[in-house]
Amino acid sequence: MSVVSETVQKFLIDYIRKKELNKGDKLPSERELVHLLEVGRSSIREALQTLAERGIIEKQAGKGVYVKTTLHHDQLKNITTWLPSLDIKQSLDLLEFRKGIEVKIAYLAAKRRDLQSIEILEKSIDDLTVCVENETSIIVPDLLFHGTLATATQNDVIVNVYKSVVENFKKVRMEMAVNDDKDHALYFHREILKAVKEKDSERSGKFMQLHLEDVQQNYRVMLSELGESSNLV
Repeated sequence: MSVVSETVQKFLIDYIRKKELNKGDKLPSERELVHLLEVGRSSIREALQTLAERGIIEKQAGKGVYVKTTLHHDQLKNITTWLPSLDIKQSLDLLEFRKGIEVKIAYLAAKRRDLQSIEILEKSIDDLTVCVENETSIIVPDLLFHGTLATATQNDVIVNVYKSVVENFKKVRMEMAVNDDKDHALYFHREILKAVKEKDSERSGKFMQLHLEDVQQNYRVMLSELGESSNLV
């Protein structure tokens, strides 16, 4: 089973837990999950099939995907024992790496941005606002925002390094998807865009650092809610 499929399973289990769904409640469709998580349909189907075989969900032809049985908190927690455990160290390492590189990206993007970059950043924030209002995953506009900042640096090495690790970033984003503090993300993205527009490099870098420190803290809160433990710094 692919790592992506396993991460999708975790997303769905966490979705059921956080939304307190009961038997008969509808889950996002395959198409919606592809859009929300920005992953291939084959990974979505594999995850749904595994959860169906476990008796957690059921797929009704022409209707969608539904919770098959009401699961209480303790049962949901037990389910995570057959899911592969989170690679906490790798995820925290990636978040640390992001802070190291993306603060500089935000700094340079404010210095070198062009009109096209600003337009894409504005669109990503409009899309993020819709996600916040609809309480849906912010993965797609979030990745667009950060990727556009990397492009705006006009530094080919930075762009290539960012592209080489973005799939790993996406995995951590999927782990956090249901637990994202969407309002905080929207606030920081708006402040960074404002700084980029004003070519205020120092402020852009500062708010990116605050943003990623907030993401790190939110990830640790998620781990505590899931019963995971880590003494990593």
